[in-house]
Amino acid sequence: MKEYKNELTKNGFCTVPKIFSDKQIESTKKAIWNVIQGKYDTGVEPEERFWNVGDDPENIIKIDKPHLCSNEIKKLITNSKFGKCLASITNSNKIQIWHSQSVWKPTGGSKKGNAGWHRDIQYWPFWEPEGVYTAWIALTDVKKNSGPVAYISGSHKWSKIEGLDFFNKDISMQEKIIKKRENDYIVKYLMINKGQLSIHHSSTYHSSKENKADKPRVGLVVHFSTDNAKKIPITGILSNYLDHNLIDPDICPIIYEK
Repeated sequence: MKEYKNELTKNGFCTVPKIFSDKQIESTKKAIWNVIQGKYDTGVEPEERFWNVGDDPENIIKIDKPHLCSNEIKKLITNSKFGKCLASITNSNKIQIWHSQSVWKPTGGSKKGNAGWHRDIQYWPFWEPEGVYTAWIALTDVKKNSGPVAYISGSHKWSKIEGLDFFNKDISMQEKIIKKRENDYIVKYLMINKGQLSIHHSSTYHSSKENKADKPRVGLVVHFSTDNAKKIPITGILSNYLDHNLIDPDICPIIYEK
């Protein structure tokens, strides 16, 4: 795991060989489709749906905390092999999942399926950037034409660039903003097979364009904290939200602890 650890430290992201079986991946993908259709085998609804049945089918389908709704999804992300992998690469003694998302990028090549340039930490005012990461698990093969995640190498060391946002579909416009600040950077695309995953630092800039392939691009996103993570003291709803969730093993399971 040393090479992946070095890659993560240097570039702000790394890709990991396949650790999940085809059977695990297919059953999880089916479970995500059930959640999308509003079928929850646990009887618990997701934290938030950014797409509902009947909405525009060309939009990216993102659902927050699908592991609350599905035993199959929870089983995948609490897999001990997964926990050990994350701990080894991030050089951590503890891995706790504090958020998850399913992302179903539809076919058709519509820019409505775009995810704009952003860094995850800009949406997390309760965490310091260090010690907090995201794992992106591929539930389908990801090719160049299926809208792979794009990472900017070394951008986890940049200061914040204003005007970038996940929900902004105009990636070309956003790239003009980036080039005004950083005129020399390298973009790498996450082309991996189902069962593989990537890990990126909370401050790494990333995006994804439209899916021009003939099949949906499906991923399961796992946001996790390590024993090196530090919370930022804040007040109000978000503070209570995080403090309440972190002590609930059903919502925020610890999947590795030395």
